[in-house]
Amino acid sequence: MPRMSLLGHIRHLSEDIGPRGSATEGEAQAADYVQERLSGWGLQPERQPVLSATSAYAPFIVVTGAALLGVLLFWQPQPVGAAAAFLLAATALGAVLLELTSNDNPLRWVIPTGWSQNVLATIPAAEPGEQRPPILITAHLDTHRAPLLFSSPAWRRAFRIMMPAGLGCLAALVVIFAVGIFSPARALRELALAPGALVAVILLLMIQAATSPLTKGANDNASGVAVALALAERLAHRPLRHRTVIVAFTGCEEVGAYGAEALIRARRQDLRGAVHLVIDHVGGLRGRNLGPTVVRSEKFLRRVGCDPHLVQMAQRVADAQPELSVQVRDFDRAYSELSVGAKYGLRPLGLIGLTPEGDLPNWHTLSDVIDHLDEGTLERATEFAWRLLQAIDAEDGA
Repeated sequence: MPRMSLLGHIRHLSEDIGPRGSATEGEAQAADYVQERLSGWGLQPERQPVLSATSAYAPFIVVTGAALLGVLLFWQPQPVGAAAAFLLAATALGAVLLELTSNDNPLRWVIPTGWSQNVLATIPAAEPGEQRPPILITAHLDTHRAPLLFSSPAWRRAFRIMMPAGLGCLAALVVIFAVGIFSPARALRELALAPGALVAVILLLMIQAATSPLTKGANDNASGVAVALALAERLAHRPLRHRTVIVAFTGCEEVGAYGAEALIRARRQDLRGAVHLVIDHVGGLRGRNLGPTVVRSEKFLRRVGCDPHLVQMAQRVADAQPELSVQVRDFDRAYSELSVGAKYGLRPLGLIGLTPEGDLPNWHTLSDVIDHLDEGTLERATEFAWRLLQAIDAEDGA
């Protein structure tokens, strides 16, 4: 099989295939591509079917719609209307909290679903005599939409405020509805209109987001897929001495990390104590001499920390190779698959590509195209990831 460059992989995924929405034909074509490449290097890739949501925004449309229905019911004859509103809003609040932490909940019974897939290849250790926990590398295949909420720095700041504000409004409605069961005061009904108004705005923004176009996803995450493919190719010819490596290309990360969840849940026993390296959005920005970013922790609803020992090891590797321009920092703007690894007790570490200002270039926008990526940044991310794997393999014990 002809050798493909990093940009060659990205060009095929983002231009030849194009948008790769979760559980779509485009995502399946991307899975076919990585499976073909892995097979061409003599590996034996597996394909795991995954049942997933098809929209990141459908759960929030259901939740905000339910909350607004609760406001309407609150104006009906009491106490029946207030009791119905309370049950509806309390269920919605509990469900959305579970959804935001990637747990099963009633929302997943009603939102649209579709079939996706993971593609993974296992590269056994060259000297398997001493059993050590494996290394799991994940990079997601799917792309996001380009909603208004990600269209500018101001909108992204608004989005970060909107999530806790929306949850606060839902909680306030639950309390108001509960009090309204025992009090017919009209003032309570009028009080519910204020949080209800913000919930209505969020509903409109969620509908706009759910109907916005899909991105080509050159950076998010054809770049991570390309780096993971480059690592798989190296490992196929030069496996690690002591650790088996599983390189997994996951589906449906953008709608709740369903692929990573299904993969790790199915292999929980085999992955006990495993290192989990997540590679996402590492293509940088053309014209800027950026290096990869090691994620110390990430925060969406709550903060999830990476394995402290791995963070220290990554810092040592970075210090030994200053030309790779690696930075180590926290990321406070989204979740990734490392949160799933942490949930199941793996030792997670994230590798992304932040600017010094803490931004992800062209994140969830239609400008996420190959012409905006930097080949040098991709090469630095690949080289750092390779050196990090060598360092992990060289450490004693687990």
